[in-house]
Amino acid sequence: MPLRGTVRRHRSFRIPGRAAALALGLALLSPQFAVADEPERQRTGGSAPLLADSLKPIKLEVGISTAQLKKLRERGKAAERAGRPLPKADVPFQTDHRPERRPAAGHAGLTFAEAAEFIEQDAERRKAPMNSRVDSYLAQQRTARTATPADSGLTARATAATIGEAPSQALHDACMTTGAASDTGRVYDRFTFCQQVPITAEYWEKDAAGNPVDHLGTTTATLEVVAQGFEDQRTMRLFSQIKQGSVAYDWGWWDDIWTAPGVPLSLFGTCAPDQLDCGASRSPATLTWDNWNNNPSWAYWDISNSATSGYGRDRIVPSFWRVEFFTDTDEFSTDEPGTSPVQVVRCDSAAYIAGPFGANRSHGCVFPGATPVLRYSLSGTEAAVAQHILGAQTRPEYTYPRLPAEEEAQRDKSIPGQAINGQPVHYGLHRIHSTLNATDYQANRDHKDGACYGTGPQAPTYTGLGLDPVPDTSTQQCDEYPFASTLEGAASPDWDFSVQAVPITDNASAGGKLIAYYNADRILAWDATLPYPDGSNDRFWVEITD
Repeated sequence: MPLRGTVRRHRSFRIPGRAAALALGLALLSPQFAVADEPERQRTGGSAPLLADSLKPIKLEVGISTAQLKKLRERGKAAERAGRPLPKADVPFQTDHRPERRPAAGHAGLTFAEAAEFIEQDAERRKAPMNSRVDSYLAQQRTARTATPADSGLTARATAATIGEAPSQALHDACMTTGAASDTGRVYDRFTFCQQVPITAEYWEKDAAGNPVDHLGTTTATLEVVAQGFEDQRTMRLFSQIKQGSVAYDWGWWDDIWTAPGVPLSLFGTCAPDQLDCGASRSPATLTWDNWNNNPSWAYWDISNSATSGYGRDRIVPSFWRVEFFTDTDEFSTDEPGTSPVQVVRCDSAAYIAGPFGANRSHGCVFPGATPVLRYSLSGTEAAVAQHILGAQTRPEYTYPRLPAEEEAQRDKSIPGQAINGQPVHYGLHRIHSTLNATDYQANRDHKDGACYGTGPQAPTYTGLGLDPVPDTSTQQCDEYPFASTLEGAASPDWDFSVQAVPITDNASAGGKLIAYYNADRILAWDATLPYPDGSNDRFWVEITD
């Protein structure tokens, strides 16, 4: 058997200009950015905790004309005398009309040069298939298998969460936990993202010439963002609001009650500047600070792209997006709009992705920051396959096919794809398709047949090294790991593999769950034409649970 360590498919190279945005958006599949998928969609509970103190506030600077400040204070005095709250904003909350607006500058901009630099660094990091963190995890696995928390990871599911005019409270509460208040936010699963962002608005009184006269005060709050990718179109719905009860004023005691709460604030979901193909719908949403603070309504925008400028076979496009916040009217001028950190959604037109009962899923959008994890259970209907994969991942040196004696004396087999507690601890697996990647797929089958049954064109390669005894085909089938539907399967020149006889029923169950998982998590098949294919193509991992 020849040495299986020649690197042939996984290469890194510098990416010029236009392709860098694609590769950056898709390279976020890298585990260093990832969080595990979570399976439970309908959780209950109260409002999510305020988390935004862990993230540096994003600043907004607004100028108020002397005349407008006088009007605000007069309105406040009238409300105080009448003993009633300040009136609501005298503008529509949100309309379907989207005005032209100059993009906010600043903190969250991304350049192609920065994207290319990131990708180059990521390629260097992944030249070695294992790192110290992986070694540490595998060392633990040799002595005891770590228990898996019930609330992390993902097995096959039928659909993403329903998308309406507001995110469900259950989905909001489940997502807005640890990690949501960070620059990267929290990717709850492949179809859901959330973030809490602390914002600080500084207000200045300005004279008729626009010169600052006096610092009026500061208003602080927490901006909430939830985004959901559609499963059947190249669109992501972006929701945003000011978290209820999070607004605080520091203008002086009277202005805190009767002036500052009546100042309007607009939220605006938009594509980040200099997008190759990204469109957004609907107008800014405007309310007074007091209305935002006591209003459960969400504003929303649809972020979309088209297949016409997409990359590769599946017309992939990453769209970078964010939420801007500002106050701009005839009497207010935003000197420095605020923006939430830029995030990315990936949309594709993969005709082979199918929904349940024949539903059309040939277009869709996912958040590539999620770590796709397929779970098999040692107590499920696929138990024998799960046991085989667990052994292949943790004790590969005891699996079939054996290494030649001279090679076995020098190294253990190396088998990729392991996840523990929803986190990758080894190189991921790339899906291949029986038709789209027919050559690789058939090669995996040929090597599996040679190692399992001693048949087919690869039989001589495994003479004396293959499975012993061979499966009893009346009740058993040969199971291989990594799967025949992965680039890292039996024919891979980069990785070893394992074969084992398992009951036919267990193998059928595992195979059905694998196909369902590919569709449910929108795992695209390998496309060598993508820029930086090793980072741009989807990867996934396999975890074995009790």
